Amino acid sequence: MSGAPLIAVRGLVKRFAALRALDGIDLDVARGEKLVVVGQSGSGKSTLIRCLNGLVRPDAGTISFDGARLDMQSEAAWRRLRQRVGMVFQDYSLFPHLSVLDNICLAPVRAGLSARAAAETAAHALLARVHLPEKASAFPAALSGGQQQRVAIARALAMRPEVMLFDEPTSALDPEMIREVLDLMVELARDGMTMVVVSHEMGFARQVADRVVFMESGRIVEQGPPAQLFGAPREARTRAFLAKIL
Repeated sequence: MSGAPLIAVRGLVKRFAALRALDGIDLDVARGEKLVVVGQSGSGKSTLIRCLNGLVRPDAGTISFDGARLDMQSEAAWRRLRQRVGMVFQDYSLFPHLSVLDNICLAPVRAGLSARAAAETAAHALLARVHLPEKASAFPAALSGGQQQRVAIARALAMRPEVMLFDEPTSALDPEMIREVLDLMVELARDGMTMVVVSHEMGFARQVADRVVFMESGRIVEQGPPAQLFGAPREARTRAFLAKIL
């Protein structure tokens, strides 16, 4: 991790009616950094990560990517950003009527990044990477939850993103399936992928994160390396949160 931040957020605000879900967020993400965002439900962490690719549009503030400020009023600018920023959701979001191979090929072909034959070759390589090479012709209903989430990760990787965003990717999984998804995310982290992860998995945060961010009431309360934030948090609100979950 070096140089200017890959993502720079300044003064980000998002309101939902009277609720101020994000209340002036400042945050940098370095190229190659693994950032894990934690906090109670309703703290704003999922809203923050969804603002980073325009699924939720901020009401105020700025987002810069690789040194260029995003025009947040331009749908074309958001589309270009989404080609560089992959997103994995908690509910897989696979198309049930498409095979695994078609799910992975759809976006790069439609975006004009690959011809169909090249997309299929890349998709087979990605399925091997997520340890599902035999599932290319399967349909989502035939897969376990953990397998579907791994396919969703492969689908996001098919766009060759510079950053991967994960919005609580294991929260919809049965306990025995969580490990297989977390293990894959650990592999991505070791490969050098820039990652921003919203998660309740504190063991994963300890193992993988370069930095952990604790949010409450739409604000960043504290951030730091896992050893510092989990071992010697400075803020009373951080200590109270960790006392409930550790």
